[in-house]
Amino acid sequence: MARMIALGPERFTLPFGALGFEMAELEPGDFLERLEELANDTTVGLIVCGESLVTESAIEEFKEICLTAKAAVLVVPDGPEGKGIGHELVRSGIERAAGVDLLSSVEAEDEAVIEAAVAKASEL
Repeated sequence: MARMIALGPERFTLPFGALGFEMAELEPGDFLERLEELANDTTVGLIVCGESLVTESAIEEFKEICLTAKAAVLVVPDGPEGKGIGHELVRSGIERAAGVDLLSSVEAEDEAVIEAAVAKASEL
């Protein structure tokens, strides 16, 4: 069975530990090095990171690591004010896969764009 690991401060990792995740408490300065190590470990299937670890200065390197990761990497809010990084990463991944931004407001989308997304998805 693949390992599941939660990265972040103790207040973030503790609930994941109750769900069977391994907990790795670390500071933002140690994040990228540890993430790269875990992302390339074939025994790890899922890495959940707190948003506070993905700082502005680390975002580009974080994205590079995620593109080559053998494990799935998920970013979730870990404080009262989420920065939306996790949502943005999921949105951009879906947009790359489907060719259309499916998570934006449906009200703002044109009917033709939605039909094009469905057609493209059926081709996959």
